[in-house]
Amino acid sequence: MRSFALILALAACGDSSSAKCTSSQVEVDYFKGTRDGQVDCKPIPASCGATASCSDQMCIHDMYGLCIAPEYIGVGCSDTFPPTIISCNP
Repeated sequence: MRSFALILALAACGDSSSAKCTSSQVEVDYFKGTRDGQVDCKPIPASCGATASCSDQMCIHDMYGLCIAPEYIGVGCSDTFPPTIISCNP
């Protein structure tokens, strides 16, 4: 019974990505404005190496650059689970 509960808990957590981006991509989510709800899967910037880390200053700078400018700017980053998610707001 305990293992069944664990399986259910893991399934409930699952993948929070709405675009089904791969671990070698960055999920770029748009909120508000003309692209509200749009989700793009973009390649991880070269400055990040193989891992899109929100704690690496050059990497986060380049990931925020994935937001369609000048209408949107990067305002949030989550790398707890792959793919890394960048939030873009107008």
